[in-house]
Amino acid sequence: MFRRDVDFCHRRRQPDKVKSTFSYVWLCITSRGLWVLLSYRLSRARRLSASSMRPGARLWWRLAAGPLALLDFVVKVSCKADVLARCDIEAGVALSDDGGIIFGAKKLGAGSVIGPRTTIGMGIADGGLPEVGRDVWIGPDCVVYGAISIGDRSTLLPGTVLTKSIPPGVVMEGNPARVVMRDFDNTALRERRDVDALDFLRALRNA
Repeated sequence: MFRRDVDFCHRRRQPDKVKSTFSYVWLCITSRGLWVLLSYRLSRARRLSASSMRPGARLWWRLAAGPLALLDFVVKVSCKADVLARCDIEAGVALSDDGGIIFGAKKLGAGSVIGPRTTIGMGIADGGLPEVGRDVWIGPDCVVYGAISIGDRSTLLPGTVLTKSIPPGVVMEGNPARVVMRDFDNTALRERRDVDALDFLRALRNA
């Protein structure tokens, strides 16, 4: 699963560069978003496997508990990001390298991108958790909470505060969030890290 995360991150960061062992290794060393995902996937694997493995295998996971907890702590502090192990994150997602991410959603679909300084988690009123669909782009400084669902291919522009469910393919903006576009193709935002969302939409509207 982590390999698909690396593939997606590589495509976003270096879309025109041929993949190589060196570029993969360098990406894993330099991408803090990948550090967070690796720590999450190891912690979740240990959590899910503890009750289903053979006794011998469970022993190895118990011995790894200390080092994994230390790794998780170091990653959280150095990357200023926290992804809860209870979350179900499909393979092939991207988290910002700039940190500031608090991610506690129930689910995150493949192909989705989470921007920096973003908080996604439980609603105070209902105690529910969001479900984020596939191919969703969530920009910087967004807040998402409550028992809501974000449809596939949706886009949350920077600074959006979302507290209600939205259908697939819409673009949301503001606080409270409002629909500013429908049937939007966010592939360019998800596939290229250097595309500015606001400039991209402005050019699209003026075309």
